[in-house]
Amino acid sequence: MSQAPSTWFAADPGKAWTERFILLYSPIWIALVAWALLSRAVLAWDDPTFIGFGLLVGLPPVLVPALLHARHPDLRGTPWYDSYWFKFNAWIFLFVFVGTYFLTHYFFDVLGMRYAFPTEWNGGAALVGRSRGEIPLFMYPLTQAYFVTYHVVMLVCIRRVRGLLGLAEPGAEDRSPRATRFVRRLALACVVFGLAYAVSFAETWFMASDAISDYFRYVDKARMLKYGSLFYACYFLVSLPLLERLDPAGERTPLGQAVLSSLAAGMLVFFILDLLTWVIGPIV
Repeated sequence: MSQAPSTWFAADPGKAWTERFILLYSPIWIALVAWALLSRAVLAWDDPTFIGFGLLVGLPPVLVPALLHARHPDLRGTPWYDSYWFKFNAWIFLFVFVGTYFLTHYFFDVLGMRYAFPTEWNGGAALVGRSRGEIPLFMYPLTQAYFVTYHVVMLVCIRRVRGLLGLAEPGAEDRSPRATRFVRRLALACVVFGLAYAVSFAETWFMASDAISDYFRYVDKARMLKYGSLFYACYFLVSLPLLERLDPAGERTPLGQAVLSSLAAGMLVFFILDLLTWVIGPIV
């Protein structure tokens, strides 16, 4: 039986470099965010400081590859606009924008999320949501950092599981036995669901900490952890299969196609969250 390589990182050098860099950078932004929240330093910040902090945390996944692109051997062989690092960041940026600008209001109204950061520079959709909760502008670049890390962690884990199951990556010929292919794909789907739920639960658990309740909290922490994490996991259940197909084996995804894919993902999550709201109603 021919089996797909059981590896963590992509075969494409530029794609693998991007994944490794984001994983190496992730502890840095996590430490910065943990310090800012747990030290309560944010309570003394003004709006320019919040924006500066958001950019400090959210820009390196774009700026570092951009600065290294012309010199690094794993990157310079592809035009910057066609490079995985650029398309991946663009995809996440658009997905984050839709999720923050529009879909945060579902977290306010359905999941009982509350922001109380001392900000006046806020911005969200004018006609979505009933609570009229304000979305601080610094959350846009901050969430970019969150989401590039979350997605890279899950994508490399999914690639590893694909290899262990003998399933090819998207875009490659799947030579796994037809008789067991359905079972293997079902197992992979369960892994994807588990990863999406685990990441959603982990972020909720940290962000719902009593230590930062003065500026971020959920009205009902227990129900949010149990049910709200599933609600949040829907973002990743949509985004992961699409991002797996960004620059598949031996191919380059056009930038325009990546943009449309991200916008479609945002709209599909919009539909799913609204449907869940109709079905289960607010959890608070």
